[in-house]
Amino acid sequence: MKFSLDGPSGTLRIALLVLIGLGTVGYGAYSYNAQTSALDSAVEVDATMTSTSVEENSQRRGVSYSPQATFTYTYEGEEYTSSNVYPGTLPREFDTEDTAEAALEGYEEDATVTAYVPPESPGSAYLKQEGSNKPLLVVGFGILFVLGGVYSGLKE
Repeated sequence: MKFSLDGPSGTLRIALLVLIGLGTVGYGAYSYNAQTSALDSAVEVDATMTSTSVEENSQRRGVSYSPQATFTYTYEGEEYTSSNVYPGTLPREFDTEDTAEAALEGYEEDATVTAYVPPESPGSAYLKQEGSNKPLLVVGFGILFVLGGVYSGLKE
């Protein structure tokens, strides 16, 4: 009896690679669009910081750190609470805790700061008006899956 951990073969493997790739490309494109839209349309408001911290993320390739901040603000008469330091759906990660803490400089508890509110999503305000290339990396990763599926299909 032969035991193999090679996973699905043939057409199923190709379909899975292409579907995973297309899903990843779609998520990356969605994230890029959300980030760009938030950056382009944001309205400045005053916000009050309620907390800041740095979160440690354990990954296969090591540890990364994400700055965390919670703040309250009022937009068009409604009060909101947000925890987005940066715009978009993908979190920012830094190699060192010091770098993540540096991203939170000037955001002390109870301080009044400027927050940026995307009018189409007023509950998703953020603190730093900075874009990231992370969504494009996700798109590229998805393209690699699609190309892997196409290559497998051509090879068979």
